This record gives sequence, C-alpha cells and structure tokens, in this order.
Amino acid sequence: MLSLIAREIRDNLVGVTLPFIISAGTIGLMIYAFFWDIGDGVFVIPGLLMLLSFIAFCGLGAGQMYGDRANRVSALLATLAATRNRIFFARVVVGAVTVLAALVPVAVAVVFLLNLRLVHLEFHVRTILEVSVTTILVGFACYCIGLQVGWTTSKARLLFGIVLWTAVVTSIVWAKGFGPWTMLLLLLFIAATLVHAWHTFTSTSL
Repeated sequence: MLSLIAREIRDNLVGVTLPFIISAGTIGLMIYAFFWDIGDGVFVIPGLLMLLSFIAFCGLGAGQMYGDRANRVSALLATLAATRNRIFFARVVVGAVTVLAALVPVAVAVVFLLNLRLVHLEFHVRTILEVSVTTILVGFACYCIGLQVGWTTSKARLLFGIVLWTAVVTSIVWAKGFGPWTMLLLLLFIAATLVHAWHTFTSTSL
C-alpha cells in the first residue's frame, strides 16, 4: 500500500504540490494584511485565494483519474498484483492527506492572528472550529468530485467539470453558511461521491 501511495504522489507531484504553494501564499497574505492593518482584508483577501485551493483539490482528484485513463496506469498496476480497490484507496489517502496538510496550517494561522486581535478568543472557539472543519470538508468534497470528473477522455469536459463542480460545492457553504448542518450535508455529499467514483473506477473496463 505504501508503494502505491508513493507512486500516486510521484505521478501527481504537481497536483499534490500546488495546494501547498497556495496555502503558503494564503498564510503570507494574512500575515502581511494583519501587520499592515488592512482591516477586513486580513481574512477577505486570503479567503478569495482559498478558492484556488478548492479548484486545486478538485484538479488533483481529476488529474489522478484522467492520468489513469490516458496512461492506462491501473492496467499496468493490475499486472503487478495491485487490485483496483487498493489503487483507489491509495489515491483517496493521498487526496485526504493533501487536503489536511494544506488547510490545517491555514486554520492554525487564522487562530494565531485572531488571538493577537481579539481579547476574549475563547468566546469564538466554536465558530472558529465550525469554520475550520467546514472548510476542510469543502476541500475534501472538491477532491472527491474531482475523482468522478476526471474519469473521462475529454480535456474540455475535464476542465469544465472542475470549474463547475467546485462552484457547486462551494455554493453549499454560500447558501447554508458554516455549521453542523452544512458539515452533515458535505459529509453526505462526500460519501455519495466517493461511492460513485469507486464504483465507476472498479467497474469500468480499462
């Protein structure tokens, strides 16, 4: 399994690395905006940049699947006794770790900056937690839908699907806000998308 995970990282190095670059840029912008006292821009500007992270997560999932069909990766790995279930699981592990490793530092930076600005930060702990968890779930939901979108041979459909479905997933938060109900809705969306992507991947002929 570790060898499959390592291969997924090597084969999708750009897709794995891009979210970390965006995350570092987001943290840098927040720190810059905070110390230059830009006001609400301290979180608004990086928040807009975070949308690029969601697109990048979706692109990672889509790239994993699109690259599979284009290069017949699963067909090759199947000859090496790697089952398609294990291949799919390795991809999801890489995606989940990438989402967490890219977004958790941003959440930590937000808490640190809020701690410098707010006197009684403890009164906002629940809100911060809900926003952080919801954001991570949005990122993973975008990745999961990317797994489904990427199972195509059309580049046009691939690019259109990434932009469209990223907008759909983020609109859930726009409409519902942050909170337990949004988290539940995102979890159901993730579960349904993962099951559908897994079924498509394991049942389609290579």
